[in-house]
Amino acid sequence: MEEKTSARQDLSALNVLGILALFCCMSEFAILTPSIASFAHHFVGTDITTIMFANSVTGVVSVPVTMIVGGMLHKIGFKPAALIGILVMSLGGAFPFLMPEITDYTYVIVSRIIVGIGLGIMFPVGNATIIAFFEGEKRSRLLGWGITIQFVFNLIYTTVAGYLTEIGWNYSFLAYLIGIVPFLLALIWLPEAKYIVLEKEKDAPRLTAAGPKEKIPSAIWGYALFALACWTCVVTVQVVTSTILDVRGLAGPGEAALVINCCGIGTILCGMAFPYLVKLLKGRLFGVCALIAAIGIVPCLIAQSPVMYACGVFLLGFGGSAFFTAAQNATGNIAPKSRIPFVSGIMTSMMNLGPFIGPYLFAASMAAIPSMGNDAIFPVLIGIALICAVIGLVHPMRALIKE
Repeated sequence: MEEKTSARQDLSALNVLGILALFCCMSEFAILTPSIASFAHHFVGTDITTIMFANSVTGVVSVPVTMIVGGMLHKIGFKPAALIGILVMSLGGAFPFLMPEITDYTYVIVSRIIVGIGLGIMFPVGNATIIAFFEGEKRSRLLGWGITIQFVFNLIYTTVAGYLTEIGWNYSFLAYLIGIVPFLLALIWLPEAKYIVLEKEKDAPRLTAAGPKEKIPSAIWGYALFALACWTCVVTVQVVTSTILDVRGLAGPGEAALVINCCGIGTILCGMAFPYLVKLLKGRLFGVCALIAAIGIVPCLIAQSPVMYACGVFLLGFGGSAFFTAAQNATGNIAPKSRIPFVSGIMTSMMNLGPFIGPYLFAASMAAIPSMGNDAIFPVLIGIALICAVIGLVHPMRALIKE
């Protein structure tokens, strides 16, 4: 036990910076969101669902990669996985910039598939490293800071991509190269957490000798699906925002990026407030934050100005990100230490599945409520968020406050 404690104490502020640098690369799903309407204008004849598919395919590709890599981090190393993933994601995402004349959307989809592979490799590392090295309030604080940093870079990615799109449709892909900066920080200062996980495995020699791994509590799957439902509401609104604002004649790509950024601002404030929210609301945090998310979607449905829409996505970002961070923290509290990388992979897979589900939920909503057109997605998302709120308020959700 003393060895593990000293391992945690050996982490410097720069090591923590190296860990948090990974969260700078976790908002890639937002890079193309302000550019979707411009892509639709450039790739004339390509269905809007296909246009959105490039934004969502990254998530579905990253899911199996994350699940595989999450279970192997203690073997291949946390740091190598992070560095390889960031590099693949950044370079794979940027290459369509070199093809401004293409009219075949397949190249964009291929780029996003490569991004999904890189994202799947690096995504589990940040949360798994925090959960491996830290416990209790410090873990909650760093997970909160992680999601804060993630959405600070959400602001950077969407703003840069939105205004680069004003230059040309292909310029938005240059925003991926921002990832080179956190790559360098992680290269220099990211600590290797696999030794902590290996120490935990040595603490359970009888389990190792017996053969089977420690079992994952079934509640983890419940929290994962619960988190997916609420997170899908957050990312779906982000994915459709540029299209909704374009159809309503409210904003172009640059202004759409600023509106989407309000979701990130809500998430940033949530990250800073998260430890205090846990203390105040305890297990009821899930229900309260899902209710805030539901309330935030209402202005998006009725907004006739970018400001009103921005207020809605701000509330949605605050409530939805608090909900997802709480689910991550809850699963970390009840997961066996030796299975933390795999459990982290499960949760990050849920985060990546949200952007994949979004466009199809958008299309299904329009088919189910044709009279509402593009706006049909909003009452569906409000219903999902309210269901999460009711469950969260009724169920005690004790794993969030488990010592």
